[in-house]
Amino acid sequence: MNKYKYLLIAILISSSIQAFEGKNILIEKLSNVLPEGAQIIDITQTPIKGIYKLDLKEMQSVYISADGDFLIVGDIFQITTNGLMNVTEFERSKERIKLISEISKSELISFPAKNELYSVTIFTDIDCGYCRKLHNEIHEYNNLGISINYAAFPRSGLQSQSYSKIVGAWCSDNPNKTLTELKQGKDIKFQYCDNHPVEKHYRLGREIGVTGTPAIISNNGQLIPGYVPALDLLERLQG
Repeated sequence: MNKYKYLLIAILISSSIQAFEGKNILIEKLSNVLPEGAQIIDITQTPIKGIYKLDLKEMQSVYISADGDFLIVGDIFQITTNGLMNVTEFERSKERIKLISEISKSELISFPAKNELYSVTIFTDIDCGYCRKLHNEIHEYNNLGISINYAAFPRSGLQSQSYSKIVGAWCSDNPNKTLTELKQGKDIKFQYCDNHPVEKHYRLGREIGVTGTPAIISNNGQLIPGYVPALDLLERLQG
């Protein structure tokens, strides 16, 4: 079994990882410790000699020593003349921007500001209390120049009632109206379709690192978890 697991991991890695000395050692050691089903996307050099970043599909990235003896969970900070720089978060932000770009504007349910200053993507759930609170205040965000673009993230999973509800919103002839009514707790007749993007949004959300809702993604890739009042969000976007 371990032999086949080793072979699978080697295949997954070989197509995307730049060669570096000791790669085979890492592959062998990782094959014995990674959870079943874990998929390695990439292994890349960090600014620290002998430390590599291990990117895993739909899992948090970790770091590994060149000899494969140590796995490190956490962020790397670089000491600069301007203070501490979170190198890990900088890389995460770039990856979030890349993943968000895979969602076309037409796949989102948008509530645009008339005088837009900022635009954010929010992973939302129908039954989440704080998602409903944020949506109830949608005009406050819009009035401050913040456009809200919703992506679907049924936090209970793809087999849940919340999933069915949010699919109904995306398949509706009037998605904005249906989404609003569902977030108000109204009992409405759902309309279903086959070409909705809910599963795609959910899987991208997990890759981005969304673990709860609402999850706000700014244009610069910053992940802001949870409900944030309109004025506070504006300040964070300005900062």
